[in-house]
This record gives sequence, structure tokens and C-alpha cells, in this order.
Amino acid sequence: MYDIKRLEAGQQQQLQSLQRLQQLQQLQQQQQSLGLDLSGLQKQQLTCSVIAAPSLKLQDNPNSSEATHMTLLSLRRRRSLQRRACLLSILAAFVFGMALGVVVPMFGLPRSPDAAESPPDMLQEIIVEPLQNNYRVAFIKEEQDSELSAEQVFRNAFHLEQDKDAPDSMVVKKLDTNDGSIKEFHVQRTASGRYRKGPERRLTKKVPERRTQAETLRSPVTTTTQGPSGLIEDNVFWGPVVEKALPKGFASEDQLSWERFVGEQGRVVRLEAGCGRMQNRLVIFADGTRACARYRQNTDQIQGEIFSYYLGQLLNISNLAPSAATVVDTSTPNWAAALGDISQAQWKERRPVVLTRWLSDLEPAGIPQPFQPLERHLNKHDVWNLTRQLEGEGERETEPERQTGLLKRLGAASSPSSDHQSRAIEETGAGKEGAAAAAGPGGAGAGGDAEAGGALVQRLIELAQWSDLIVFDYLIANLDRVVNNLYNFQWNADIMAAPAHNLARQPASQLLVFLDNESGLLHGYRLLKKYEAYHSLLLDNLCVFRRPTIEALQRLRAAGPGQKLRDLFEKTTSPGVRDVLPSLPDKSVKILVERIDRVLGQVHKCQGS
Repeated sequence: MYDIKRLEAGQQQQLQSLQRLQQLQQLQQQQQSLGLDLSGLQKQQLTCSVIAAPSLKLQDNPNSSEATHMTLLSLRRRRSLQRRACLLSILAAFVFGMALGVVVPMFGLPRSPDAAESPPDMLQEIIVEPLQNNYRVAFIKEEQDSELSAEQVFRNAFHLEQDKDAPDSMVVKKLDTNDGSIKEFHVQRTASGRYRKGPERRLTKKVPERRTQAETLRSPVTTTTQGPSGLIEDNVFWGPVVEKALPKGFASEDQLSWERFVGEQGRVVRLEAGCGRMQNRLVIFADGTRACARYRQNTDQIQGEIFSYYLGQLLNISNLAPSAATVVDTSTPNWAAALGDISQAQWKERRPVVLTRWLSDLEPAGIPQPFQPLERHLNKHDVWNLTRQLEGEGERETEPERQTGLLKRLGAASSPSSDHQSRAIEETGAGKEGAAAAAGPGGAGAGGDAEAGGALVQRLIELAQWSDLIVFDYLIANLDRVVNNLYNFQWNADIMAAPAHNLARQPASQLLVFLDNESGLLHGYRLLKKYEAYHSLLLDNLCVFRRPTIEALQRLRAAGPGQKLRDLFEKTTSPGVRDVLPSLPDKSVKILVERIDRVLGQVHKCQGS
């Protein structure tokens, strides 16, 4: 339609131009004398001819509209192709950026032989140092190990924080023992159980040349002078003086008598609320004896409690209260009198429970300073520095006198009676007044020495028991004691100064009691992927052990821990208990063997360092 209108318009213009030509010819003939300027009309003629020409061509070529339509289509296709090319280029740039940002950091780029000599340009450590009023930023090359062990990653670490966006990743803060600075980095656990470490960020302050007394006491001993004889043996074991001063604890005779009482003599008369979780109960026997009953719907935690106790027995660790497994059966005389309380507690018949002897004289026990953040290590130098700190050497005593006094106080704590520790501490404190009266004006100094001696005895006894605690909790992967404090440290920085979870002390004897080990050997092993870093924190920084514990561990490893634990289970439980409570599974035995090797390897490493 558009082309027809254009043709009609062209024909009309052609007719008008012919009429104008005729009029011009008439005017030229009639009015030549007037000298009219026809140049404008000629221009119009030319212009009209130019306008009419296309119309004639369009009239001669009827396919011109199709050509115009094809031109428009080609332009649209060209623009569409341009848009597609632009989108493809953007997509290619995005894919290339993802490859550089994800693939390259994971696998790295191949390096030429000369790259080792060139300055580092990847995986660098950022250091921010306050320099007067300004901050200086420096970069240090990070060692590029593809995968590291837990010991390499978490040694001297004091803070772990789970990454909310990546369950297998965490933020680690650790102490650099070379310069005392604090490092922070991300670490990711791999499928093989090892760790991939990210770049470190270290914030350091300018250390003054003059060190404080506390820093001097924490620093390793650099002189050739050894500590008091009898405190440390072979660089890694507590000496005989400390071993003799340790509380007696619970002996094997206590366990045998408790098993006989629970299995034969004990008559339960009632149950009372208490002993921790909701369905646990305080059991009252007919003769007034009390026990904590651990009841669970799932037998895993019952197995964990009793087999952890058996492991402590095999290692001669005397800090676990006597425990025995039994079955709730109201048809027997042992449980018939407590039928109402059992129903009220929602206990089911024929369910296994663990009865642990009730200990009334307990108080909360805290985490010693050497195992708290920034000072989480214990070796022979720390023990010697502790004796120097509490003894106040240098001004009042010579080195031989100081060693003689220390060994005398520790030797006084080696009485065979059960309350020897309390008497030794009382004697040390009681001597303060007598010494002050005998010394006259110097009595204050003598009293201070006596008080320091009593504190030293308690500190060494506590640290020696903590050596066993760290080894024991690592072997069973206990989640409900120190690991509980370590894990919650990321939200509560004061929790390490609070009492340790499920750890108590007998004030009279200073015996530490390891309570509530139900997460050991089964439940804790299932959660190793999440908590192994916390389990390794303390063991990796422990280099003082009890020789009897390590020797018992070596014997257990040679004899086979699985068979030993199962034999003890068969020996100490009744057929009724074994019918409802399974033995230790093979998977747990395999993990236990690996952790025993890990502890023995730590001892060997400390001996060679």
C-alpha cells in the first residue's frame, strides 16, 4: 500500500511538471521582452525531475518492497547476533574468573624451577605492626603444604571458632612461641582426616626490651642449671617425689567391693532426683549407701560410661569413682521396693543402668593456668619455672637449700594413709606460726616460705593428675569435660577461668575425680570430624606424663585393647547385663588403637625434642 501511494504521488508530480513546462513555454513566447528570470523555475524543473525519477524506477521495478523488507530482516539478525555474542563473552569472562578464584587456589599453578629463587607472590602472611603512631603492613611467605596433621595445625592454638557457612572449616588463633605473637588463619578438614591451612594473619605489638617478671617465669630455661632432682625424670616423666605425693585415689579393691555390693548385697529402697540429667537418679540403698544411676534410652552412652571406666582400670588411673553395670528388674529383691519411684522416673524394665558410688565431699575444679589460652603447654621447663616462682628463689635461699626444702615438703606428702595429702598441707601451713615465733623478726619470711611450699605441693599434684586427665580424655574422645570449655570459648572468653565441666576435687586429699564419661569410645568417636581439633589442643602441648600410665598404655597396646576391654566386661558383668548391653564394637576398638598410637607418638616426640 505504501508503494502504490508513492507511485500515485509521483504521477501527480509528473503531470504538474508537464503543465508547468507548457506554461513556461507560453510565457517565453509572449513575454520575451520582460526578461523574466526563469532560473528558479528551472531549478524547480530540475528538482521535479529528480523527484520524479525514483517514482519512475519504482514503477519499473515492482520487487523493490521485497528488497527493503529483506534489508530490515538482515539488520535485525545482525543485532540479534551481536547481542548473543555479547552474552557469550560475559559468560566466558565469568567462567574464567571462577576458575582463577576457585580452582587455582585449590590446586595451584605449576611453578618453574626458578620459582624457588624468585620472591614469593602467593600464599603470603599479613603482618600488622604498630610503629609509633602508625601501622606497618608486611608480608611473609607461608609454607605451602597441601595437607597437614592436627598436631601441625593446632599446636599452641588457644582459640577455635566454627565457620557458620562451612561446617568443615574453622578459624584458629594460636601463639607463636618464637616471638610471642598471635596468629589467626582458616583451616579446612579434608576427607582424609588431615587439614588444609590458609594464609596466616598475625597481629603483633612491639615487645619491650625489658620483660616483666611473669614473662620471665613463663619463658623456657636457657641455662644449663637443672631443676630439683626428683621432680622430672627422663625429661618427660614426673619424678618419684611427685609420684609418692599423689593421692591414693580409688584402688582395685574398691572396685571389687562395689561390684559385689551392687550385684549381691545392694537393696534399692527409693530413687531421688539428682545426678545430672533428667532421667538420672540418686539411688538410696537399704543400708544408707548412695549411688548415681545413669539411665539412657540409647545404650551407646551406657556402653561409653562403663567401657571408659574399664579403660581407666587397665591404665591404673585411680581418679574414676567405682562403677558397675546392672539391669533394672523389679521382679528381683534388689529393685522391688523402688517400683513406684521407677515408674515415676519413666524407667523401663530390663534396661541397663550404670551405678557409680556417690561421693559427697566434692568441690568444683578449675583448669590450671598452664592449660589456659596463651599458656597452654606443660613441659619440664614449665615445672621448674613454677618451683622457682612459688619458692621465691634468689634472695633468701641458695639453690641447694631450696631443693632440700622442696623435696622435704614433697616427701612429707608421701604418707601411705588416705588422708596424707591433707595432713601434709596442714603441717606445712601449721608450721607457719611456729616458724614465725622461732625466727623472731624474720618470722614473716619463714611463714611466707611455708605458705609457698603448701601451694607448690598442691600445684604439682594437680598438674600430675591433669597429665592423666588429658591422656584419658584424648583416648576416649570425651566431649563433656575440657572440650566443652574449649568449644564454648568462641562465645564466652571467660569460660576457661570457670570450673571444668564434669571435673571435681576432694578437698581433703586433693584428688581429682573424672565424672561423667558417657560420651567416650562411641558417641565421641562418631563426632571426631567436628571435635578432633579440640581433642588435640591439649595433647599436642603436653610433654610431662606419668610413667605408670604410659607403661600401662604400652602394655595394653601390645596385648590388644579390644580383647582386654571385652574380657573385663565378661568378667565383671552378669549374664543378664550382657543380654541387654552389647560389648564394645570393632569400629571403636580400631579408633582406640589409633589414638593409643597417637599418645605414644607424642611421648616419643617429647623425648626427642
